[in-house]
Amino acid sequence: MRSTIPFKGHIISFTFYKNSLKPTLIMLHGFLASTYCFRKLIPLLQRDFQIITIDIPPFGESEKSNTCLFSYDHMADAIKFIMDNFFISKAIFLGHSMGGQISLRFAYKYPDRINQLYLLAPCSFMKHSPMFAKLICHNPLSPFIARRLLKRKGVYEMLRHSIYHDNLITDEMLEHYKQPFLDKNIYPCIIKILNDHQGDLSEQALSTIKAPTKIIWGKNDEIIPYEIGYELIRYLPNATLTTLDQAGHLLPEEYPHHIVKMVSQ
Repeated sequence: MRSTIPFKGHIISFTFYKNSLKPTLIMLHGFLASTYCFRKLIPLLQRDFQIITIDIPPFGESEKSNTCLFSYDHMADAIKFIMDNFFISKAIFLGHSMGGQISLRFAYKYPDRINQLYLLAPCSFMKHSPMFAKLICHNPLSPFIARRLLKRKGVYEMLRHSIYHDNLITDEMLEHYKQPFLDKNIYPCIIKILNDHQGDLSEQALSTIKAPTKIIWGKNDEIIPYEIGYELIRYLPNATLTTLDQAGHLLPEEYPHHIVKMVSQ
């Protein structure tokens, strides 16, 4: 059931598939995506898990307000707030791309609230650039430029860049992935996300995360190269990496059954 919850200026949209007798699985999507990307996974996982999927602001159906904070720490705190609201003491996290880095941030901040991590091509080793953030945030034309760039590239081309098998792209997918960008309020938010970006976890911080971690990466990922996965497992003490042939970045769309098999083991 889709619901909303207020948290420090955000109205966050999420869906809670209740099954109190099963472990809780929290699913976090990537940049420019939404919980829609997990639609193939959810029916296959509902038997074994209680599931919460969250539209990370400002994406999906969450509020698009550029007066809010969009840092990873803030998002980790918001997830903890949702867990506390439903008296969930611990959860398993499944994070794709940006959602993977938010999952890592949560595991770093709240190690006693996490059972296990499943990371799908997670953002890693990106540094914070104060000069770039200041330049882009204080340029009044930045939202307009972002809108023009996304419009020129188009959702179809973005999906083609993210998916190895072009034939998986349907008209329905295009409509859903296009929907958030029809709201002009999202573009100032995208600029603020770049400004609020605090950098991914350092090697030292990663080494403190003890939760069992399984990572999947597509060998044809044109967004985040799969070689980063080998670097990541050097620092995560309990991590393993699986690479997939003929797979791009948007793994929940391309390999749902493989992901379900990994999570359900």
